[in-house]
Amino acid sequence: HFFAELFHIKSYWGYVTNGGTEGNLYGMYLARELHPKATVFFSEHTHYSIKKNVHLLGMKSCMVKSQRNGEIDYTDFEDKVKMHREAIVVANIGTTMMGAIDNVRPLAKILERHHIRSYIHADAALYGMVLPFLPQNEQKEKLFDFRTKLNSIAVSGHKFAGSPIPCGIVIVRKHLAQKLQTYIEYIDAHDTTLSGSRDAFTPLIFWYRIKTIGLHGFKKQVAYCTELADFLVKELNKIGWPDVMQSSITVSFRRPSEKIIKKWELATQKDIAHVICLPHETKEQLHRFMEDLKKEMK
Repeated sequence: HFFAELFHIKSYWGYVTNGGTEGNLYGMYLARELHPKATVFFSEHTHYSIKKNVHLLGMKSCMVKSQRNGEIDYTDFEDKVKMHREAIVVANIGTTMMGAIDNVRPLAKILERHHIRSYIHADAALYGMVLPFLPQNEQKEKLFDFRTKLNSIAVSGHKFAGSPIPCGIVIVRKHLAQKLQTYIEYIDAHDTTLSGSRDAFTPLIFWYRIKTIGLHGFKKQVAYCTELADFLVKELNKIGWPDVMQSSITVSFRRPSEKIIKKWELATQKDIAHVICLPHETKEQLHRFMEDLKKEMK
């Protein structure tokens, strides 16, 4: 119910997963059952779980170019999708390295313009618990909830929400979820999830985490993390560090030396490194990080 309100949907179905990968798998499995002949479209910056799920489900796929900021290239998407009659689209709501957000509305408009039957799934593993708590004017710019043409959303419970046990949630439009519900006589219940039997303790911990922080608490955390990200961008630009980009609480920049990467345990991909500003971080930590970067600039 918490997530249904957060993502603006009244008729919904969902369950607590073991993480973002299972949530993505469920969304893609449902999409395949609804559109068995459809090709899956996703960008170069899409999380590796999507490629794995495509392989597991035996689906056809097409990779779309990404823009410099990691967001999907809408022109390339249109060029590649327009000849198809059906399409399954994975929208990134915060890519792993750059925090890029694929805009659901132009994706949906492209599909409608070419009369393509479609299903749009949102991988919102990290930003699903960030964007809804931004100021209203910023939310409108990055809208990804069920007020758009989205059919399903997967969110991680152990990333920004901070559950100590890995978990997540997937939520879908209820009338679509019925496609996967099969009555099993000997358990007198419907088979509705991917994993079947699941522990009851993890959802309790996730629920407790949400209840103890609350909506107001998450808003304060997001505001604090945004402040940290803004500060880091300012400091990086001050010393002239190359390729600095910001998307909400994610700051990406040119890859530093291996010494700094190991010391600060930075996530890297090719020439890019990033810092994701989370509630447990402090400006003091960022100051110390910047001091190390300054030494490299000399």
